[in-house]
Amino acid sequence: MADGWGNIPIEIPTELVLPRQYPPASQLSRAGAKLKGADLSGKHLERVDFTRADLRGANLERTQLLDAQMADINLSGAILTAANLNAASLRRANLLGAVLMSATLCQTTLAQANLAGANLTEADFYRASLTEADLSHAMLRRASLIETNLSQANMAQVSASGAELYGADASYARLHRAELQGCDLRQANLSHANLTQAILTGANLNQAILTNADGTNATLQQVNLAWASLNRVNLTAANLYQAVMVHALIIDTDLSNANLQHTILDHATFQNCHLREIMWQKASVKETHFEHPIGLLESEKAWLRSQGAIIT
Repeated sequence: MADGWGNIPIEIPTELVLPRQYPPASQLSRAGAKLKGADLSGKHLERVDFTRADLRGANLERTQLLDAQMADINLSGAILTAANLNAASLRRANLLGAVLMSATLCQTTLAQANLAGANLTEADFYRASLTEADLSHAMLRRASLIETNLSQANMAQVSASGAELYGADASYARLHRAELQGCDLRQANLSHANLTQAILTGANLNQAILTNADGTNATLQQVNLAWASLNRVNLTAANLYQAVMVHALIIDTDLSNANLQHTILDHATFQNCHLREIMWQKASVKETHFEHPIGLLESEKAWLRSQGAIIT
């Protein structure tokens, strides 16, 4: 489990400095080249221009493509295992079903790229831009997306268990039915994200921002939401069994029919929240502040107060 359970997370990674003194690239531009199925594995192609090139099914395993220009390239079905694509531009690239296992794409531009069904296992996307990219059904297990820009990305049904998304911007991302078990989402921005039916069992969302997110029917068992900000979130029927929500700030949020059994809510603040038909069994509410709760029965209020909650 990632660090930070109940504590303010430690600052991470030092600034990445990319080398700029590459050997001169070939003077021959490969823009628009037709290299379908080509074997370019292990080649040094730093700063090459592959704009609009056709490399469908090409073998680029361990190829060096630092700072390469690859906008609108077709790499569908290509093999890029352990390739180095740091600082490359792959805007609108077609990587449908491509294999990028253990590839490095630090500070790489992949805005509006098609990565649907791609295998990105253990790939490194540190500070990459994946805005509006299609990552639906992609494999991102144990991938590193620290401080990555995923705003408006389509991540529906992505398989990303164990991925690192510390400080990532996933605002407006579509994460419907995404598998995010054990992910590190500390300080991540999930504002307006669609997390309906997503599975986040054991994920760490310490200090995450979920303003206007939709987590209807989401599985949030054993998640860490300590110090998180949940403003106008829909958590109807969400499963928060054994979640940690100490010091969380929850405002105008709908938790109707949610499972809060064994959840630790100590020192959390609930303001104007819908709390109808909550499962409270063995929840810890020491000094939890409920301001203007909506839907709480008098018997529930009495029990919560008996457990140390403050209701106003």
